[in-house]
Amino acid sequence: MLVFCLLAVLALGVCLTGTAAADAGDATAANATASATQDGETLQLTKRLHLTPDRPGQIEVTARFDDPDNLVELETQVPARATVIDTDGFSGSGGGYAWDGRTDAPSLTYRLPVNETRETEGPLAGRGDYTFVDAGEWAIVRTPQVGVSWSWRGGNVTLDRRTTVDGEGVASEAMAFLGPHSEYTRRANGQRFRLIVPAAASLAESRSRIFESMTAASDTLQVGARDASVFMIAAPTTSVEWSVQGLQTGGDSFWVQDDQGLQVPDNVWLHEYVHTRQDYDRNDGTRWFTEASATYYAALLSLEQDRIGFSAFRSRLRAGDVRSDPGEVLAAPSTWSGRTPYLKGALVAGELDRQIRLAADGRRLQTVFRRMNAAEEPLTAAAFEDIVTDVAGREVGRLADRYTTTDATPSMWSRTEHLRAFEGAAPRIEYAFAPASERFRVAGPYRNGSLDAGQPVELATGESLSLDVLVENTGDAAGEFEAAFAVDGRRLDEQAGSLDPDEQRRLTFSHTFDEPGTYTLTAGTRTVEVAVRGPSPPAVVDLQANASRVTAGDVVELTARLGNDATIPAAGTLTLYRNDTVVSTREVVVGPGSEQEITFAIEPPAGTHRFRLGNATATVTVDAPPTERDGTGSTGTTANGPGFGAPAVVLAVIVVALAGRRRRT
Repeated sequence: MLVFCLLAVLALGVCLTGTAAADAGDATAANATASATQDGETLQLTKRLHLTPDRPGQIEVTARFDDPDNLVELETQVPARATVIDTDGFSGSGGGYAWDGRTDAPSLTYRLPVNETRETEGPLAGRGDYTFVDAGEWAIVRTPQVGVSWSWRGGNVTLDRRTTVDGEGVASEAMAFLGPHSEYTRRANGQRFRLIVPAAASLAESRSRIFESMTAASDTLQVGARDASVFMIAAPTTSVEWSVQGLQTGGDSFWVQDDQGLQVPDNVWLHEYVHTRQDYDRNDGTRWFTEASATYYAALLSLEQDRIGFSAFRSRLRAGDVRSDPGEVLAAPSTWSGRTPYLKGALVAGELDRQIRLAADGRRLQTVFRRMNAAEEPLTAAAFEDIVTDVAGREVGRLADRYTTTDATPSMWSRTEHLRAFEGAAPRIEYAFAPASERFRVAGPYRNGSLDAGQPVELATGESLSLDVLVENTGDAAGEFEAAFAVDGRRLDEQAGSLDPDEQRRLTFSHTFDEPGTYTLTAGTRTVEVAVRGPSPPAVVDLQANASRVTAGDVVELTARLGNDATIPAAGTLTLYRNDTVVSTREVVVGPGSEQEITFAIEPPAGTHRFRLGNATATVTVDAPPTERDGTGSTGTTANGPGFGAPAVVLAVIVVALAGRRRRT
């Protein structure tokens, strides 16, 4: 069976997959992801990025493939601007590079220009042109992508791609920093925030304040699409003039100029974080919402975090009325200037949020945002209006249509109007683990039942973990929740619903772990670490026989005491030997930190026998049974030694007499 898979990994991080089968029985090729998730073999692609200070503006990239035994063909394509400088096991073929089929771990190395520039207009525009740059001693670059196609025989071969940095540096799937730096982390609400501070950077805000703002926003934004990890770089500003004050790309990664503060309505840290929570498929009719919602929520969250006052918040949104150009239509990008979604778009987003709050108790623009993220089809202007109508009613839906499909612009609201809409009843959705005794349950080939465990939760391969999380509305208005369940950032399940004030619901999520490793599970905003490894063989502590000497035909009972000092079950096959001959096998499971006994019933033949189970032994002597009496009434010999019949007695007397005579002589 021959299977062919084509993966085109574009610079924007979009993956396209296709399959071609040699016959109808061929398997379907798997999507390539950041980690292999299906059974079968793995084609490991490791990209190593290397800073080249003597060549500012470009880096070196080595793409190495660790190939499984059943790989048949492998081709790769480097970025269009790349210059290949070395190959091992690859040769040029039709614009790409083909594997020779013989070289283990083939690789190719290329130089890649990484500087990117663009002209930017709007409130978040910078003073320069760069969006990505190699400054010589350091670089902020897009993570290079390569195209890969491969074919195989037999079981599936899936692609696992990883990016590392030679020397100092760190990379996500979308963005990388090369050069000396420090990395700081904070966990909250099921997310791990990674802050990369280059040695060349000087933060205008303390790390703790940045983390506080990010984690508060993570908690407040109940819109779904929480990435397991958020990758943030503080971009140095001493030697580079950037085109924008911040840039997000690839879902979970962004950089922000190191001189950006938090006490402003245009809080760039919050703006870029909001972008990481946008997971909808837009078209021209809803493209405005991307920058509009990020701008609006950056200002609103700064207000709610007490980083700015209402006057600054009002002044920022009011710019959408007083500074917008006539004729701008949000659903028609051809009518925009570069600042339209940041100005008019932000004001429209805010006005819709206010109107939704007034019309639908407990609902907000976040409710619309969450449903946009959950939509399976590209969002048109009409689809946006339908969502708003469903959330807040026909009247607010008409406002959404008017403000997005015409050049009508709302006016900024007053402080009193703000208090009425934003400071009234509101839901607050919170997640917590169930009580410790009810939190975890384990099922599988070794054990079934509740699991009173700390972190990390330790499991054996093949076991399933069920996790119970409590979701509660602690606010004073009804609200909706959307709890995603993810393993290492890969979403596997989702539960959604609505809760009245003070209502609580128990959610259960389960996953089976077939491979050893360390995993991060996220349920709602709660996170748990799980360590998985294969069960070890049970230890035989002692082996005892019920008697050390028996007669042939008797049954010997051998009792083994088994122990397991590990924190996961021990399991395996134990073999009982008699003088190196296998006499019995037993499949056993011993619970974590416990002992148990097993018994073997053996009927051994006459002789002395050494029984062995694991490293424990026991010796048993088996006597031959007495023989039957013959017709004269005499008995035969026994297994214990020679008998004494009449001839033997006579012989003994003669020997004694001769001995006496010799002494007299």
